Amino acid sequence: TWAQSAAPIKLGFQLHRTGIGAAYGHWYERTAQAALKVLNDGGGINGRPIEIVFEDDGTDPARGAEVVDKLASQHGCDAIFGPLFSHVVIGSAPRAGELKVPYLVCSEGYHVASGMLNRWTLQPGITDVRAQVSSMAPWVTQNLGKKSTMVFPVFAFGCEHRDFFTEAVK
Repeated sequence: TWAQSAAPIKLGFQLHRTGIGAAYGHWYERTAQAALKVLNDGGGINGRPIEIVFEDDGTDPARGAEVVDKLASQHGCDAIFGPLFSHVVIGSAPRAGELKVPYLVCSEGYHVASGMLNRWTLQPGITDVRAQVSSMAPWVTQNLGKKSTMVFPVFAFGCEHRDFFTEAVK
């Protein structure tokens, strides 16, 4: 009966509008708005219009969990699109699991694919770091050699690149 409803499908978007991830958030919002227009101009999904509610998480893990709660509890979103930055995903995913709301994140960190989070947290469109470096390491060593320098942020995403790439090159 849910599929037969004419009510809009309401999606939440936990966005990095401010903080260190603001440059990503700006483009994620513009892209989402463009996709929303295409979908709704084409009749929505199964005849149902789509709505997106955007909320800024400040690229902050504690604020991220609050945003997930607000999107699910106050706005009644059917699913939530989560952020890119790993520390915000790790801080927010437990709340999505508690609320039993699908939480689709952009994060490339292996913490999502490894099962560190919960079954409500999904990584639908981007491969995980381990898969990325495992697939590119042979090309790097064959074309650039085995001595290289990697600059990385000291957190999940960066440390995973360092660790998984080092292992793949061996």
